Amino acid sequence: MKTHNKIKASLERIKHNKVAAKIIHNASWLVGDKVFNMVIGVFVMALIARYLGPENYGVYNYALAFVTLFTALSTLGLETLSVKSIVQQDEEEGTILFTSLVLRVVGGVVLTFLASITIRFVAPDEELVHLLVLIMSFTMIFKSLEVIEYWIQAYQKSKISSLIRMGVYVFSALLKIVFVLLEGSLVHLAMIYMSDALIIGIAIVIAYFKNRTLQSKWKFKFQYAKNILSQSWYLILAGLMGTLFMQIDKVMLGSMLPNKEELGIYSAATQIASMWYFVPMAVITSFKPVIMGKKKIDEKSYLKSVQLLYTIVAWIGISFGIFILLFSKIIIGILYGPDYFQAASILSISIWAGTFAMLGTAASTWMVSEGTQKYSTILLSGGAIANVGLNFILIPILGGYGAAIATLAAQIIANFIIPLFIKRVRYSSMMMLKAFTFTGLRKED
Repeated sequence: MKTHNKIKASLERIKHNKVAAKIIHNASWLVGDKVFNMVIGVFVMALIARYLGPENYGVYNYALAFVTLFTALSTLGLETLSVKSIVQQDEEEGTILFTSLVLRVVGGVVLTFLASITIRFVAPDEELVHLLVLIMSFTMIFKSLEVIEYWIQAYQKSKISSLIRMGVYVFSALLKIVFVLLEGSLVHLAMIYMSDALIIGIAIVIAYFKNRTLQSKWKFKFQYAKNILSQSWYLILAGLMGTLFMQIDKVMLGSMLPNKEELGIYSAATQIASMWYFVPMAVITSFKPVIMGKKKIDEKSYLKSVQLLYTIVAWIGISFGIFILLFSKIIIGILYGPDYFQAASILSISIWAGTFAMLGTAASTWMVSEGTQKYSTILLSGGAIANVGLNFILIPILGGYGAAIATLAAQIIANFIIPLFIKRVRYSSMMMLKAFTFTGLRKED
């Protein structure tokens, strides 16, 4: 009863707080967008998985996971820093956006070439995988147009991108259904994946020029590019290491086992395990400009906002984890069918990795605000090394189960254990511990 009253009182305070109301409004669009896309995406991908079967579904996810490793580098760590620059008006809006666009286009071109070359050494005899990687890699160039998301985040205008993404997802879902009905190949599926990024990018740019309030001229500024890249290399490496947590398991499963069937089953499990990420990501995205703004004004209020963010993210993770434990077999059976039944047990392990992954994402906002983002490289590098090492040991013995255990352990190591041994970021682990109670929701003084 006492806990219930605390929750009720906290909700009342949020209701009458203008800043909190704005965060909730912005987050509601982000959540609505992701719920809409998730409902469509989960069922459509399940349809595709049934059509392809575990082996071919594994081949597709192997190529996708490989490209995703490079995609993490293509963002150049610009998102958080660019949002911060727009919020704090370090440069003109047009300068920040266009400079970021040029940097990402260059990075996307270089990394598309590197991904296509690297896969030939990793999987020399798999020509289909080579072609899939090449096609999917072009998304790194097209996604450069999504620098407009930095402006959307800074001004909390999520309605714009949400409507665009929902429209594109409907179109993409229809294409995928047609793909199944016409018995398309994996190459066709890769081309649909590539086209999604291009359409979204173009639509967001058009929406920006129609909705912007500042008529800031778009121009490239070398000094700004130099300054932001000097700060972002920590985030670039951190982004890569973070992606390693979520994708290296698939790459190693596809490379270490004799066929891709186990990877197909594992991918079905992780597809479900990650479907709830949109909820904490929407909350984190909405909190980000508020937390960064409070850092400059009121330290006490700033820290309480960070703690509130950690607490919300932790309990969202716990709620979804319990739900999946109870219904994993039913969910896999309905969506993927008997060929993927083994995925239910893997799902029951994988679901918990997301809680620590999302807490780590929330912590990155605190680190940027504190100017300690360089430590994120240490945290994620340690976790990535643990992940690769554990996968190397466990995959030959346990297959997909081993990969799930390795990913969970790596997330705990990177986002909770390693920070305990670094003084400048130890406070993050303390806040994470506190987040698993409701004390983070207490009334501000």
